[in-house]
Amino acid sequence: MAITVLQQPTTPNVTGTQLIYCISSSNIPQYQFRYIADLYYSGSTDKLSRFKYPANGSGTCNIALQRPIKDYLGYDYNWKISDVQEITTSSKEFEIKFGEEFGTSYSSSVNVFTNQASASIQAFKGAVYPSQTSNGFNWTSQPILTNSPVTQSFDTDNYLTATVYDTNATVKYYQTGSLTATKNYVSAGKFSAVPISPLNVSNYTNSDAITLDVTGSSIRYEVNNDCRNDRHRIAFVNKFGFFDYYTCNTALRRVTNIDRKTYEQSFVDLNDRIATYDSANRGEEQYYTEYTDEFEFTTDSITSEDSQWLREMFQSSEVFTQSGSNMIPINILNSRETILNDTARNKNYQYTVRYQFSNLREPR
Repeated sequence: MAITVLQQPTTPNVTGTQLIYCISSSNIPQYQFRYIADLYYSGSTDKLSRFKYPANGSGTCNIALQRPIKDYLGYDYNWKISDVQEITTSSKEFEIKFGEEFGTSYSSSVNVFTNQASASIQAFKGAVYPSQTSNGFNWTSQPILTNSPVTQSFDTDNYLTATVYDTNATVKYYQTGSLTATKNYVSAGKFSAVPISPLNVSNYTNSDAITLDVTGSSIRYEVNNDCRNDRHRIAFVNKFGFFDYYTCNTALRRVTNIDRKTYEQSFVDLNDRIATYDSANRGEEQYYTEYTDEFEFTTDSITSEDSQWLREMFQSSEVFTQSGSNMIPINILNSRETILNDTARNKNYQYTVRYQFSNLREPR
């Protein structure tokens, strides 16, 4: 076989790192030689993209495919699920088929030889820092795909799900410290979303505590007993590429920026047979008004662990707020993070979150 795959990323892996394939060929001396990489969904014969590369100085080719793979991934908006659901949009199986092309002279037509070697990968829309890994990242040691604290709060009227990797999950519902019900979920695929909240499952509205248990990991959710009426539920895509949830009980402030456009018109209509003075006539006419609502809330005092986790919300491209039974898309407006790592003096932190709705009010 002319093509040899010398190196490939581990699988599963994330599009937020370098997914580099190194290939070589015995046909390098041929005229007009180029390597070919064809991208497919696993099991499909419909080609998604084709990429062509010249050989490098060593005769091999290093192909980075994280960006094109990311283009074929989206997000699973699975807040309202009532049973375990396989992740099918933010994680997919891909197959890369490698080939080559070359001619018999500098001016001849080229012959194309496809599918000389192949590699497969399960990719999802996570992110890692380059210093975390030298060849991808192995996520199998963290079956619950979140960096959230192991104890969180919830409301019975909040949606709450979690994403687990390649394992079964057990959700236990408690009332006044006593176990009242257990739900066992068999993973539907390598990545699965699990419903947790009584709003999702519909049967356990009296629960005051819930635990999610997966082999080697667990998270405890405790009912939010804060007596304040202000409550904001935020859902955001975390570093793994799946949804996390955060509740804040502080007041929500709104500022509306108004853009008005006007033009000057004659105070007296000179086209009338007899011009009359009327104090109700408009001299300056307003013909366009645009409203931009910006919202802001400040978190309660939170721990260092919470603050590190919530940084993922500021960096997320998919953020929603729950309004009744609807999830409303929003855009975070904070454009700067300042981190003070003096843990001797700073045991607790606060964030001020600014956002606006993704779909603004129509102008008048």
